[in-house]
Amino acid sequence: MTETESLPHVTVIDAARRAASVSPRELFRHRDLWLILSQRDVKVRYRQALIGMAWAVLRPAASVAAFVMLFGWLDRQPTTEGVPYAASALAGLLTWQLFAGGVSDMADSLVRNRHVLTKVYFPRVLIPLSSLTVSLVDFGVALLAALGWLAWLGVLPGARVVLLPVWVAGVVGLSAAVGLFASSLQARYRDVGLVIPFLLQLGWIVHPVVYETRAVIPERYWWLYALNPLAVLFDAVRWSLVGSAAPAWWSVGWSALAVGLVLMLAWRFFHWLDTELADRI
Repeated sequence: MTETESLPHVTVIDAARRAASVSPRELFRHRDLWLILSQRDVKVRYRQALIGMAWAVLRPAASVAAFVMLFGWLDRQPTTEGVPYAASALAGLLTWQLFAGGVSDMADSLVRNRHVLTKVYFPRVLIPLSSLTVSLVDFGVALLAALGWLAWLGVLPGARVVLLPVWVAGVVGLSAAVGLFASSLQARYRDVGLVIPFLLQLGWIVHPVVYETRAVIPERYWWLYALNPLAVLFDAVRWSLVGSAAPAWWSVGWSALAVGLVLMLAWRFFHWLDTELADRI
């Protein structure tokens, strides 16, 4: 072993590099910390809950039940491809739970962990990312239960279900992007914490959560929805999971580009504010 190889790794913290991002190599070195933070967040969420992680299943299930009763036992609300309304609504609610839950958890993650941020150096982006992991765990639990319910309804995913992880990755990417913007801004301006719930409620209304774009929206407006990557991902998840109408494939390509661009901008923005975080929070 050479003298250079025997030297311990040294992390250089340069406050002058305002716009510099944490390198993938540095994130990989801190992967154990990310796992610890993620496990802690999962335990904290369900530690004193009477039914534990069953809440991840009950939330979308209760919402679907409410909408089914509201629209008349499965068939009063229009859907595409003859899909039962309960199945279509469930796919949309699962997708929204993943997106909105991730944004909500990430938004106040830095404020909740300010006692850690001011004591020791580590890539601070791990804090919001670990909060996003909790929403991903919730989604996984709810999805397993949803597959059983869909089978009971007679809705069995076909070969198209192999693309479901691709659409889920897109939803997670958008959630991460919005969450990174929100968490860095809320660390500086506490007003953001009051605005986020309102924006999520508004987003729930304008996105095709409990309705299908092509079944409800007039055809002349479809292109507007196709420009919204999250709306496209709702349709894509429904197509993979329950067999609803597929989104236009050009909109899928555009959505992939938009998700990558927004995520890159959010990543840069977060690290641009990172140097002031400990003082501002």
